[in-house]
Amino acid sequence: MTVRLSLRHILFVTLFMFGVIVAAGQFTFIVRTYASEAHAQLEAIVRHAGGTLAANLEAALRENDELYVAHLLAQQITLPHLVHATLVGGDERLIGSTLAGVVGGAFAAGVVPEPPATLVQLARRTLGAQLMDDPGQDRMWGVFPVRLPATAGEVRAREVGYVVLLIDTAPQRRAAFHQALGQSLVVLLPILLLSFGIGFMVKRVLTDRIEQLLCYIRSQAQGVPLPKPLSGGDELGQLGTELSALMKEVLDSRDYHIRLLECMPNPIWRAGPDGKANYFNRAWLAFTGRRIDQELGDGWAEGVHPDDRSACLEIYRGALARQAPFAMEYRLRFCDGSYHWLADHGEPLFDTDGGFAGYVGSCFDIQQDKDAAAAMASSEARFRGLVERTLVGVYLIQNGKMLYTNPRFAEWFGYTPETIVGVGVEQLVHPDDRQLVSEKLRLRETGSVEYVQYAFRATRRDGSVFPVEVYGTRIDYEGGQAVIGTLLDLTERERAQAALKAAAEVVEASPTVLFRWRLEPGWPVSYVSENVHRWGYTAAQLLDPDFRFAELVHPDDATRLSQDVVDYLDAGVSEYSQEYRIRTASGAYIWIEDLTNVLRGTDGVPLYVEGLVTDITERKEAELGLHQLNAELEARVAHRTAQLAVLNKELETFAYSVSHDLKAPLRGIDGYSHLLLEDYSDRLDDEGRIFVRNIRAGVKQMARLIDDLLAYSRMERRSLQRMDVNLGDVVRGILAERVAELEKGPATIDVDVPDMLVKADPEGLAQVLRNLVDNALKYAGNANPPHILIRAWEQEDICRLFVQDNGIGFDMKFHDRIFEIFQRLQRAEDYAGTGVGLAIVRRAMLRMGGRVWAESAVGEGASFHLEFPR
Repeated sequence: MTVRLSLRHILFVTLFMFGVIVAAGQFTFIVRTYASEAHAQLEAIVRHAGGTLAANLEAALRENDELYVAHLLAQQITLPHLVHATLVGGDERLIGSTLAGVVGGAFAAGVVPEPPATLVQLARRTLGAQLMDDPGQDRMWGVFPVRLPATAGEVRAREVGYVVLLIDTAPQRRAAFHQALGQSLVVLLPILLLSFGIGFMVKRVLTDRIEQLLCYIRSQAQGVPLPKPLSGGDELGQLGTELSALMKEVLDSRDYHIRLLECMPNPIWRAGPDGKANYFNRAWLAFTGRRIDQELGDGWAEGVHPDDRSACLEIYRGALARQAPFAMEYRLRFCDGSYHWLADHGEPLFDTDGGFAGYVGSCFDIQQDKDAAAAMASSEARFRGLVERTLVGVYLIQNGKMLYTNPRFAEWFGYTPETIVGVGVEQLVHPDDRQLVSEKLRLRETGSVEYVQYAFRATRRDGSVFPVEVYGTRIDYEGGQAVIGTLLDLTERERAQAALKAAAEVVEASPTVLFRWRLEPGWPVSYVSENVHRWGYTAAQLLDPDFRFAELVHPDDATRLSQDVVDYLDAGVSEYSQEYRIRTASGAYIWIEDLTNVLRGTDGVPLYVEGLVTDITERKEAELGLHQLNAELEARVAHRTAQLAVLNKELETFAYSVSHDLKAPLRGIDGYSHLLLEDYSDRLDDEGRIFVRNIRAGVKQMARLIDDLLAYSRMERRSLQRMDVNLGDVVRGILAERVAELEKGPATIDVDVPDMLVKADPEGLAQVLRNLVDNALKYAGNANPPHILIRAWEQEDICRLFVQDNGIGFDMKFHDRIFEIFQRLQRAEDYAGTGVGLAIVRRAMLRMGGRVWAESAVGEGASFHLEFPR
């Protein structure tokens, strides 16, 4: 049963309660106003004091002034309601505090209250001051990062400390409450008295007729049959008449606005005074894909992203408690199951009496804006990272002063990015180039040109000068014209160019032409040194895609040359030497010696071939002349013996001189290529570095060839001293030289060489045995375990000795080739060598009147036999 109160009572109580509500609202507003102002003042004081304290502590820590640190902390006792001020290091140890007896320890419950960990992490990560209220404990936390001094060798400290300020906010809250209470009592009494007087007057004068009028209005609202409306000529009668017409307009207006809200394209919602949602338009339901009954009340919050729900409800309930407008952003589940960011703006509704009637709110889908902002932030972060880490200098100049540089720019000039800001451009430029730089800046700042590129001499902070090249353009920056661009340090480039020029000059002066051929029909050239002009060609002619090197080979040599290459590749040989004729640009043929190196991939498949090609026409002509001379000597041996000896001597001297003189340009090539690879490696691409390494490898190989050639030449030129030599003593001496090497390695050597005398040259015999032992150790190195047998015995008027190993062996069809100079059967990458050692052995044995031969099979080791006269 509904209890209806008398209109006069309702009106009186309503007026009275209205006064109470207004007074209560006034009281709430005053309390919040005082509390907010007091809190803002306290926060400003704490933020200012904390920031100042942090800055002073950084300075004191850099000076290592512990007394000043303690003094700075003690000064904070003047802060209102300070609980403690504490300085914490990077290892969470307390460096200083206003509390006694805690320095050097860590935070401990009940002694030094510890700040929230999230607040400390945020301050350290952002390097910015962080404040947080703790209403449950009536206190405020302030955490301010402090940069600790860098240790030796560090530009900036890896750890960041912080200073903690803890403020008791309870006195502030009590003071605000007391002030608001006193002011509210002054306002409340007049409001209550006025409400009582108005109610009494209305009760006596208007009660009955208003009751009738209310009955009519109530009937309209409830949809029941309407009583007779109030009428009459007085104001209330006129009001009744007008109210009847007005009620019709109100109902029509209500229906219109409901239709208007339903047709709005953005989500709209409405909530009652209790904060419970009681309306959502069609756009909201279309956005969420849910029914109206699912959204009413607090059901709408189920669609809010779990990570945003608590913050969203906290903002909404806080605004509801204040009956204040609010705006917030949160993610709401879209009809397809994804989440979209919404901007939600709510406005409080008040009735005609000023009473709170709830909220109406409108939402906007800002997902696209969020995506665009995230993309822009990501792009900006990537751009800043690129600028900060780029290998070129980046600068921003305005009014002739540096506004910004990246670390690389500042480093080149001897500054840091912070200290170079504000430095005048003229301080960074050599005096002779300042006019040039000033004019270029003026042209860009005035808009005469928008982009420039030029070089000048820059001056470092220490006064040293270095060459640079700048690229710059004009931009609008903070309402003015500025110049932005990049700068390159040309020091290394100029050194590299000088080194390359020197290396090119060395190669140009060398009689040897460098080639690289592709393993394709006709041997197309992929690289040739510029000194190919010695033959009348240009490098461009030989590098033409349609050119084939085989076109230059003499027809009589082409078949032999091609077959030899096939045999070497099939045998796995990586280094070999060939002699053949090629046609020069003039049409004449010259003899060349081609020292070839086969480059293979990791799978052993040949990739391409490189060669050091030397003109040996003079040598060949000399050899031809020698052959002709020998033919003539068949009939005139006695007459030309002396001349032949002279020619042989000259030929040996020529070979020695040529070999010796080649070392000079090789040392230059090796030195400059070493400098080029060491100092300018980062300026060369991968192919350039391969070229330089190949040059150095070729130089080293050629140096070894020259050394062995000199050894071979010395063997030819030196006079023999044939005498009786104890073969056993020589073998033991050779092995004694390698005691240290043999003790370190797994190789074992069995020696069965008795004391016996042979007719030999002591030095030549030692060189023969040394080369054979080294050869056995090298090719048996991969055996498990390596084993070498040296045995000698006497047989009639000769002595025999053999050196046997269990190494890789060789095919006997190459027996004669292994004793020829520069002939090798294995790749240089697998077994180092030049192909001269066994040639020296054979030559020495022939000169001593003995002989040498070998016996072997692939994979079964090899035996080298020596035969000496007794």
